[in-house]
Amino acid sequence: MTGHDHDKESLRRALDIEWRDHFQTRRQTWKTLEVAALLLLALVIADRNLDNTFAVVSLGVIVAAVSVTGLVATVHHRRAQIRKFTHIDRLEDALGLHKTGLLDDVHPPSGFVWSDIVNPRRNNTPLFVLRAHLLILVFVGIYAAVRIFAD
Repeated sequence: MTGHDHDKESLRRALDIEWRDHFQTRRQTWKTLEVAALLLLALVIADRNLDNTFAVVSLGVIVAAVSVTGLVATVHHRRAQIRKFTHIDRLEDALGLHKTGLLDDVHPPSGFVWSDIVNPRRNNTPLFVLRAHLLILVFVGIYAAVRIFAD
């Protein structure tokens, strides 16, 4: 192998690492939503079985905290994703993959803007996860309020 081949192999390895890291980050983003949804389900089941307002409100606070943490993680992951795609773009360019017709329709993700959450024209995985976390927060708030004022 020549020095040039070693350089290309190093670039390929770096590209592979960047893609793997991107997929791992994406899995973590989905995992935050899975945990929040499971805790929400646990809250509803606990309410049906315990009939205890204090327990329901306490569990609701936990679900809300997990969902807020998921929101923060999702925003952080989106920003990390943009950095990852900057690295990926540079590595692909160094490997000569930016030829006309090869990756013309591939574009890096756009930056995160809070107003995108309510913009129906903006759709991507992080926005879906953010919207779902917000809906969980709203549901928990309403559920706990109804439970408190129903007693």
